[in-house]
Amino acid sequence: MARAIELARKGLYGAHPNPMVGAVLVRNCRIIGEGAHLSYGGPHAEINALRACRVSPAGAALYVTLEPCSTCGKTPPCTEAILKAGIKSVFIGATDPNPANGGKAAAILRKAGLKVKTGLLKKECEALNPAFNKFMRTGLPYVTLKIAQSLDGRIADAAGRSRWISSPQARHAAHKLRAQADAVLAGIGTVLADDPLLNVRGVRVKRQPWIVALDSSFRVPRRARIFENERVIVATTHKASVTAMKKFPEDVKILVLPSEKNRVSLKALLKALGGMGIGHILVEGGGKVAGSFVSEGLADRFICFVSPLIIGGTESRNSMVWPDALNAARKELGIKAKIASVGRAGPDLMLELKF
Repeated sequence: MARAIELARKGLYGAHPNPMVGAVLVRNCRIIGEGAHLSYGGPHAEINALRACRVSPAGAALYVTLEPCSTCGKTPPCTEAILKAGIKSVFIGATDPNPANGGKAAAILRKAGLKVKTGLLKKECEALNPAFNKFMRTGLPYVTLKIAQSLDGRIADAAGRSRWISSPQARHAAHKLRAQADAVLAGIGTVLADDPLLNVRGVRVKRQPWIVALDSSFRVPRRARIFENERVIVATTHKASVTAMKKFPEDVKILVLPSEKNRVSLKALLKALGGMGIGHILVEGGGKVAGSFVSEGLADRFICFVSPLIIGGTESRNSMVWPDALNAARKELGIKAKIASVGRAGPDLMLELKF
């Protein structure tokens, strides 16, 4: 199973919104085939492991990090392939998080006479796919925030200068984060100030993520660089100009959502994106956008690059912003997060926190 977990990570940049899955076939105490789910819509790990076999898999044991699929989707159900191959025992790491399918495959295989054991390295297998797990259980996307800040918590000086707070190594790591997400989100302030592309560069991906711009009053210019991407969403509200929206080409998807506090309702946004099959969002907006996700309890993970740089100033921009009234209403100081990992990206610290 440890080898299957290692194999699963090969799907880091291609499998989503499907889960990363690894599979190993063993017969007579020897590995005879192994595989991973490498790309969305492509063969599942079990099928790739069977195809890799140089000898018959009949009588073998299958070790798989996630419960095999039992329904027909983009590919036929893996349970059928397992039974057809003559496999005698199946060891499953994590059960399917989809309430409609959890335990279904295991029951099918047991009914057919196979020996099935679940929960082998369960925690490690579940940890492979936090975004998929949340999306399957709630229908809402997993939200990762990414901030590059100075040592004193600033993302720009008073004039709005932010290039470059982070190192080239940190920026490359940020592109890796984009490659793992189904959508990259930024606020209209960032779009107007920096005119970013927001796509994945320097990392090989099967397809680029959706680009989402939060723009409550629809101020985004048609010449903004985000529209150089193939899949773009502008999330706005009913106060936006219908005339302005009609001027945009049909391939730009416009979501008109309820407003909350004079901006796009983030809860409504997550529900709408989840309905589109978007299971993991990387938020790269400014301090107000990041602060809104955190203060409303909508962020799952926070990746913070901290540069050994001090910007100072009284009007420089904070990395996390929300109304002071929210702090005044809390009994305890601030919002606590758990440090999941601490690493380096060149000269910068790379902190991963979970909420």
